[in-house]
Amino acid sequence: MARHKDIMYSSRTRYTTDVYRRIHNLKLLLAKALAKIPPDQLSDDDKRRLGELADLPELTILHIIYQQKAYEGHAKDYEFSGTSMREHWQSGYEDTRRTLKRQEWMAMPPSGSGVLVHDVHRQHEQE
Repeated sequence: MARHKDIMYSSRTRYTTDVYRRIHNLKLLLAKALAKIPPDQLSDDDKRRLGELADLPELTILHIIYQQKAYEGHAKDYEFSGTSMREHWQSGYEDTRRTLKRQEWMAMPPSGSGVLVHDVHRQHEQE
């Protein structure tokens, strides 16, 4: 049951990020396509849309996903005792400190790259 919940919650986070990245990249492609059309051939809606898409930000998303402790069971998604919460906060604090040491992740993405995603635990384990 605990593994099922790990997969379910982690998959939902990754799915949401992947959908956001796809939509953002499609907006970038639409802006590039509309920019190739001469302004006098664009409808008012297309001109408005092009204006909205002109300032799309470059984004970096850092996935910091809680890593379950060996002794935690399937109740971790509804067990909110003081001890559990302090352990989770400490874990989040340590993950954040480790993440902030990765200066290359804090740099702005290259222009036109859209959305970059770093999975903190997966990339940290590979090194």
